[in-house]
Amino acid sequence: MNATSKEVVEDPNARLEQDDHMRGMEHAKMTVEGITRPFASVARVVARIDPSDPAPWRLPNLALRLQVETPAGQRPVTRIYTVRSYDEASGLIEIDFVIHEDKSPAMDWLARAQPGTVIGYTGPRPHFVPAWESGRKVAIFADETAIPAVYSILQSWQAGIEGVAYIETADRAAFDELPAVEGVSLNLLLRGADEAPGTTGRLVAAAKAIPDPAGWTVWVSGERQETRAIRRHFSETCELPREDVRATGYWRRGVSSSEVDRMRLRHYEEVISQGGGLREFEDLDVQI
Repeated sequence: MNATSKEVVEDPNARLEQDDHMRGMEHAKMTVEGITRPFASVARVVARIDPSDPAPWRLPNLALRLQVETPAGQRPVTRIYTVRSYDEASGLIEIDFVIHEDKSPAMDWLARAQPGTVIGYTGPRPHFVPAWESGRKVAIFADETAIPAVYSILQSWQAGIEGVAYIETADRAAFDELPAVEGVSLNLLLRGADEAPGTTGRLVAAAKAIPDPAGWTVWVSGERQETRAIRRHFSETCELPREDVRATGYWRRGVSSSEVDRMRLRHYEEVISQGGGLREFEDLDVQI
């Protein structure tokens, strides 16, 4: 078995291709138009798409599963990324890749990519946005992997809603690029060069310092353990209702993305075996 094949996530029952999982997503391709480095920690890929229906692409916080490797005779190796922005008139999207030194399928693809490179994707999948409908103030907690999602949410912020965002990153420039929104306070939790992501506890501490939690609705994304701790604080300690704590774990410290996907698929199979489906699937309940 070669190194690439170890990253393949097998789907023997084709669960990921069935309607329950696809839910309007499509398999398609995009063409890279350019790659820039807006700041040290990020490579920004601009790509052209030709969706069969542009309507879903107008929503904020969309996820795509990119085919970063295509081993012969096997399922593609995929990674999930958030659409930072979409311009319907030009058909261009922006996707930010957080740069890391470890060898990985995503970093290998990025090293090869250039204008004209074609890559397959599955999507878009709308992810959580804050519970605007509650009318409460919004608290956002995110690490650098969720900055594109925060950017997209801020760009479509609901008028009249107050909010606060806490962003942990080692790159101040990534934080500085977030748009200013009236009524929203942006707070940088700057991580030192000697501090590993997902280890500082600053986001959890910021969550626990929120005054009068009952007056807030919460959106959180980032490292899974930290995200789970923040969700537990607001859901269990503060007893906020589930619809007011919207949380997504993007990555798990010390665990590869392929292994996370394998565990997700096993949990999804369990949900299906119990008569459920994607609506009953809760990502942070997957024990990783």
